Amino acid sequence: MSSEDKFLNTLREWIETSTHRSMHAFIRHNRESKLSLSQVNTLFRLYHHGPSPVNALADHLGITMAAVSQLLNQLIDTGYIHRSTSTKDRRVKLITITDQGALAVERSMQARQAWISELALFFTPLEKKQILPYIEILNNRTKELMHKIDPKCGEKIGNAENNEKA
Repeated sequence: MSSEDKFLNTLREWIETSTHRSMHAFIRHNRESKLSLSQVNTLFRLYHHGPSPVNALADHLGITMAAVSQLLNQLIDTGYIHRSTSTKDRRVKLITITDQGALAVERSMQARQAWISELALFFTPLEKKQILPYIEILNNRTKELMHKIDPKCGEKIGNAENNEKA
């Protein structure tokens, strides 16, 4: 096996193991919070990309306008999102995450990442010091790839008017 194959296989194994562990906690947390996957997806989209028109959320989720309206009404009722009218075009309904919705997303992320603190206990201080620079490189390369694919990914955009065309 070449060193490139060994690198890719080891990276795949790490991703598979960590994803499995993270998603298990994520799904359990969301089931306990009584949110559907589409509702969680909507909250995460608004959290990371800022306010969005209803039609853009329907496109993102791959569902009809009627289905997204029903989903959004449930999130409005729970206080997780707010619907308003665009100041640029009164026909456009703009969806914004509330502080309560952002807190729900952050709790979901915390639940998904809680196991990492447990994992850290398995490393000695020396191992942590040795591994840290490589984890930082991995994080930087991953962010570069994410930014190349979706320049807005990970940015919180506070200005709703900039997102009306999204």
